[in-house]
Amino acid sequence: MLELCDAGFRSVPTISPLDDRIEAGELLAIVGPNGAGKSTLLGLLSGFRSAETGCVHLDGRPLADWTPLRLARRRALVAQRLELGFDWPLRELVALGSEADSGDVYRALDALDLLPLADRGMLSLSGGERQRAMIARALCQLGSLNTTGGDGGLLLLDEPTSALDIGQQQRLMRLLRRLAETRRMAICCVLHDLNLAARFAHRVWLLEHGRRIASGTPDEVLNVQRLESVFNAQLEQLQGEQISTPVLALRS
Repeated sequence: MLELCDAGFRSVPTISPLDDRIEAGELLAIVGPNGAGKSTLLGLLSGFRSAETGCVHLDGRPLADWTPLRLARRRALVAQRLELGFDWPLRELVALGSEADSGDVYRALDALDLLPLADRGMLSLSGGERQRAMIARALCQLGSLNTTGGDGGLLLLDEPTSALDIGQQQRLMRLLRRLAETRRMAICCVLHDLNLAARFAHRVWLLEHGRRIASGTPDEVLNVQRLESVFNAQLEQLQGEQISTPVLALRS
């Protein structure tokens, strides 16, 4: 799916050269402290910023060789902030810029718990509702909810849970994990909640100062000693018979 070949940025904010692949069928979490380069890395993965060293390939082709239309059908990026110039009805915004029909739009709204708000104006929605609306729009852009074979494209999300309550966080991450596994999507999320990364991601990249310092399964990457050093925090790991995934907690 997406391959990084010594890809990075020399200019500030820097990203040290990376060699890796993001495969269809996996949910990758990118974590790290503020200023670590997580959003900058998403810009590199999406092609909105061109690599200054190495290159990034999607489906075996350099991102620079893709036309905007063909790339939009294979890759979608949901940024942290949404700037709205018009009070679009929700269902119209979700359909904007895609080839989705009304059935696709309503499936996306239903998947994101937005169906009752379909005719509401975007400016009347809460921050969390707008955040989910943009994810629904990205799914329509990729045609991910009606994919029956192959893979459902590359979805890049910058802090998709930041404005959501804990119930919506859980439902969104379950949806993303399910889409990765059943629709063969490659999904890459920047997350600040390490417990969400531990519970739902197949793999984790840990960044510090623009450099990836760990990569692997959540159990391999998210250990207390490493995270205490990187985040300058005091943590403990809760474990027990009823806890399937180790849970991180702040020490008082």
